[in-house]
Amino acid sequence: MATNTGLSTPMSTSSTLTNPDLFKLKEEHDPTVLTPTTLSSTPALTTASAVIESIASQSSAIVFIYDLALEAGFGQLTKKWSDLGVGSPYTVLQTRTGAGLMLAGRLGQGSSATTTSSSVSTAYVTPEGLAQMVPALASLPSPTASKRVVIQVPAVSPFGPNLALVPSSSYTSLLSHLPTDDFVILSSATANEAVEATKLCYALHDKHVIHVFDHYSATREVRLIGNPSPQVVPDSSSKSSVPGWAPFEFAGSGRAEVVYVALNSAVGLHAKGIVTNLVGCGIITVRIPKPWDVDGFLRVLPDTAKTVHVLAEVTAYHSNSPLYEDVVTTLVSSNHGARIQCTRLTHSQIHGFINDPSSFTQFIQSLSTPRGLINSSNVQAYKAKKLLFLGAPVASLATLPPAMAHGFSAGSSIRTRLSTQYDAFSKPSGVALSRLVLTSDELHDDTPLELLFPLNGKQASADFVGILDHTLVKTHDALKYSKEGSEVVLFSSWSPEEILSNISNHNLETIRAKSISLYTLNTKQTAAALAGRDSEVLESVLAYLAVLRLFLGVSGTVNKLESLARALFGDDVEGWEMAKIVGALWDNLIQLKVPESASDEESGEQASKSFEFNAIQLESLRDSLNENPVSSLGKWHKGALHLLFCEAFGLSRHQPNTSEQDPSLRPDIEERTYQVTCAVNRRLTPITYDRNVFHLEFDTSGTGLRYEIGEALGVHGWNDEAEALDFCSWYGLDPDALVTIPVPNRPNQVHTRTVFQILQQQIDIFGKPPKSFYSSLADHAESKDHRLALRFIGAAEGSATFKKLCDVDTVTFADILKKFDSARPPFSVLCELIGDIKPRHYSIASAQSAVGDRVDLLVVTVDWVTPSGSPRFGQCTRYLAGLKIGQKVTVSIKPSVMKLPPDNMQPIIMAGLGTGAAPFRAFIQHRAHLASKSIPVGPLVYYFGSRHRSQEYLYGEELEAYIADGIITHAGLAFSRDGKQKVYIQHKMLQDGDLLANLLAGGDQVGAENVPKGVFYLCGPTWPVPDVYKALVGALVRCQGYTEESAGEYLESLKDEERYVLEVY
Repeated sequence: MATNTGLSTPMSTSSTLTNPDLFKLKEEHDPTVLTPTTLSSTPALTTASAVIESIASQSSAIVFIYDLALEAGFGQLTKKWSDLGVGSPYTVLQTRTGAGLMLAGRLGQGSSATTTSSSVSTAYVTPEGLAQMVPALASLPSPTASKRVVIQVPAVSPFGPNLALVPSSSYTSLLSHLPTDDFVILSSATANEAVEATKLCYALHDKHVIHVFDHYSATREVRLIGNPSPQVVPDSSSKSSVPGWAPFEFAGSGRAEVVYVALNSAVGLHAKGIVTNLVGCGIITVRIPKPWDVDGFLRVLPDTAKTVHVLAEVTAYHSNSPLYEDVVTTLVSSNHGARIQCTRLTHSQIHGFINDPSSFTQFIQSLSTPRGLINSSNVQAYKAKKLLFLGAPVASLATLPPAMAHGFSAGSSIRTRLSTQYDAFSKPSGVALSRLVLTSDELHDDTPLELLFPLNGKQASADFVGILDHTLVKTHDALKYSKEGSEVVLFSSWSPEEILSNISNHNLETIRAKSISLYTLNTKQTAAALAGRDSEVLESVLAYLAVLRLFLGVSGTVNKLESLARALFGDDVEGWEMAKIVGALWDNLIQLKVPESASDEESGEQASKSFEFNAIQLESLRDSLNENPVSSLGKWHKGALHLLFCEAFGLSRHQPNTSEQDPSLRPDIEERTYQVTCAVNRRLTPITYDRNVFHLEFDTSGTGLRYEIGEALGVHGWNDEAEALDFCSWYGLDPDALVTIPVPNRPNQVHTRTVFQILQQQIDIFGKPPKSFYSSLADHAESKDHRLALRFIGAAEGSATFKKLCDVDTVTFADILKKFDSARPPFSVLCELIGDIKPRHYSIASAQSAVGDRVDLLVVTVDWVTPSGSPRFGQCTRYLAGLKIGQKVTVSIKPSVMKLPPDNMQPIIMAGLGTGAAPFRAFIQHRAHLASKSIPVGPLVYYFGSRHRSQEYLYGEELEAYIADGIITHAGLAFSRDGKQKVYIQHKMLQDGDLLANLLAGGDQVGAENVPKGVFYLCGPTWPVPDVYKALVGALVRCQGYTEESAGEYLESLKDEERYVLEVY
C-alpha cells in the first residue's frame, strides 16, 4: 500500500521457488492431481471441507450425497474421486419427505456388501435436508461395529426473498427425539475443529454420528491445513461421551457473573469473540449437543454465575429450543440459583449480526448490562493486511485471488486466509467477492473472518481492492469496503477517460470521501503489446505483479519487484523476459486523477447495487433454478412444461389469496403489486382543447389493495404495441419466441414470457438512455466509426453531444440502436443494458373511506414534438389514456408526504395547480364523508389554478357542490387566461391574507392555545412555489405582526411539524 506493510515479503530474492504454476489453480481441486490419499497425508493450502470429504471418502463403504449438499458446494470432490476409481462409491439422492429411508434400508439389509471393506455409510446433507431425514433416522437400527451411519452436515442455509446465506445451526430442535443411546451430535466451528471432529466420526464404532460444521465460512476458507490423517485413537480416560472431544468449552472471566451458552457454531464463535472481551462475562460453547452431559455442563459453569443467557438459534422466533430446555433442566435439577434467559436468534437476526459485527457486539452488551463493558486489557490487536477482490467468476483474472494466496503462503512467516463468496443475482454472470487476509499473528487463527474483515460500509477495512470486472464500478457499490486512504486497482480495457465517465457518481463520491488512490491497468493490451498476441497467462502475471507492486508501497522499486517476480515465476514467462514484463507493468499501471467535485452531467443513473452472499458455487444454484441466469430464448414447449408440471420444476401452483402477492403478477418486480380493473376512463377537457386531462377509476374488489389518503398509485405501464412489434421486426426478433428468466430474489422460481411481452411490458426500450449506455453499447459495435462515436458520447468530452441527444432530441434506446445499427447486442444482453420500465407514480384522487373498493387518478397526457418533427409521448400517460373499460392494470402503492393532519378539526389550506388537484379531491371527499356521519370537521380552504374555467375547471361540478354544502368553507379559483391580466393562485392568496394568517397560525397565537393549528399544502409544478411562499409571508407580516425574517423562520418551522407540505414536480 502507500506505506510499508510491516510484514515480511512472502517471496524473497533468496527463495528457492522457481516458476510455480500459480495460475493453474484449478488443479488444486482437480481429482486427477488431488486424491483423498494425497490430501490427507500432507499439509496443504486447501479448505477444511475438502479434507472432510477426503476423510469421509477413505472411511466409508458408500457415500449418499443429497442434492442440497451439492448446491452448498459439498460433495463434488467425492463424486469426482469415485468416478476416477480413487474414492468410495456414491449415490446422489433428492432431498424430500422421507429422505434417509435409503440409509435405514441399507443398514437393515445386513448384506455382506456393507461389511467387506468399511462398516460406515456416510451421508452429506444440509440442515434443511437433515430436517427431512429425522423420521427415518429415528427408525435406524442401533449402531454396531459393522453397521453405522455418519452424517456430515455443512451448516449453511438460504433465507428470505434474496436467498441470502446464513450459518444455520437451528437443526437441534428437530433432533430431540432421536435415541440418546444411539446418536452423537458433534458441533464444530473452526477449520481445525471440523477436521478433528471428522476423524472422530469414523473412530466411534458404537454410535451413529451427526457432525455439523460451519460451511458458511470456516471450512470454505483456503488456508494451510495440517496433517489430517483419518487414523485416530479416542482417549478412553476422558469423561466425555466422545473420548477426545470435550462436550463443553468455557472462555472468559473465571469469576463471570453473566454467562452465555451457545452451540459451537459460527454464531457461537462470533459470540465467543465478543464475550471474552467483556468485563465479568464468560461463554460456554456446546460441542456435543446430544447426548447432553449434565455433570460436564456444571463442571464448566462458574460458581459465580448469576445470569445465564442461552443464545438459541431457531428457524422462527417462537420455535422451541432444546438447548434452552437442556440448560434449564440442568440448573433447576442442581438447585443452581442463576437466572436463566432464552435469547432466540432467527435467520434474519443472524444475517444482520454476521454482516455487521458491531451490531452483534452491541446486542451482546445490552444483554449483559451492567457487566457488559469491554475490557480493553483483553482485546488483542489484530495486525494484518486485508485485500479484497471483486470480479466475474469466469473472467480471465478469476484465478488471481487464489494465486495471491498461494504466492504469499510461500513465506514461512505469513499466514494466509482466503474466503470467496458469490452473488448470483445482482449481475447475470454473477459476482465473486474474495477476501484475502495476510498476517503473522497466530492468536486470531480461529477468529471468524467476518469479525476480522467485516463486509459493510460502517467498518470498511480493506487496505487494497482489486476490481477484476470493470463494469462493476458503474453498477455496484464496489468501493464501500475500502478503508480511508486505501488503494484500488481497476483491471480494465477502458481508457482513463472512459473509466472516469463510466464510474458511477456514488463510487466517485466514495473515492473523494475516503481519499482513495485509484489505479488502472489494461492487462490485455499490455500483454498483447509484449507478446504480439493475446495471452491469458501473461495477463494474469501482470495483474499479480500490479497487486504486488502496490502491496510493497514505497519500498517497491522496479529492481525489487523484478527480483520478486523472478523468484515467483523464473527468468521468463513462456519465453518473455521478466525484465520486460516488469518494465511494461511499471509503465502501464496508471494512477487516475478523480475530479474534486461531482458532475451533474449524468442522467438517469440507477442506484448502485450491493453485494449479497447468496451462492457458494454458481453452477449448482443455476441448476437448482433449472435455468440459465441470463435471459434465454426458447420455444413454447418449455413454458408449457412449466405450466403443466410446475412441481417438477420446483414451482408452486398459485392459490388466490388477497393477503399475499400473486406470484404470476409481474414476478420481475420486487414490490407488492396488485391487478386492478379499469372501470372509468373519461376525458375532462374538451376534445378540441390542446391538453388531454382525464379521470380514471379502477375497481379494486378482491385484490386486497388498501391505501391511505394522500398516497400515490404506482402504475406499471406498457409500451405501445405497434412500436414494440416494429422494433421486433427491425431487430430481427421473433415476437412469439419465449424468454425464460429466473425470478430475482425468489428461490426456485422462473417466469416465461414472449419477446413481445418483454418489449411491451418490461424493458424500457423507448425510455431515455443514460450516458453509460453509450459506452456499454460501444463494446458491441462492429463499425469502427460507430464504436468511436459511442465512446465519445459516453466520455467526458462528449458531454455537449449527450446533452443535445438527451434534452433536445429526447432520443430513446431504440433511436440510438437504429442510429448506430452495427451495434447489435444479443437480446439477453440488450435487456441488461436497458433495464426495466420503472413505475410512474400518480397522486390518488380518491379517499377509500368514501369510495370503497375503488381508486381514482387524475392524469394529463405528456406529448411533444422534437426539433426534427418527430412526435414524442410520455410512456405511462400514453398507456393510461388508451386503457379500455375492463382492462387489467398492474399497480402498487407508494407512501407520500401528503397526509391529513391527525385532528379532524385542524384547518386545511390546499393549493392545487392543474392535476395537482388530485390529492385534494381525496382530502375533500374524506372530510365530506366525516361530515355525513355528523363528525365535526375543521375549515377547508381550497385554491385551484388552471388556464381556462370553461375548459380546465377540473372536477368543477363536484367542487361547486362541496362549496354549496359548506364542506369547502372558502375557495380561491384562479384561471390565468380568462381575463386581460393573468391571475394565479398566489394572487388569490394575497387577497385572503387575514384568513390564511389566522387559520395557519391558529393555536400558535398568544391567548389562542386551544385553537386548532392550520396545515398548508401545495401540489403541482415548482414554478409558483416562491410566489406562494412570498404570499404567506406577506399575510403573516400584515396580520400577525411578524417581520419578513421571522415569518420566514416560522414557515420553516412548520415544515418540521408537517404543517407546511409541498409536493411539487
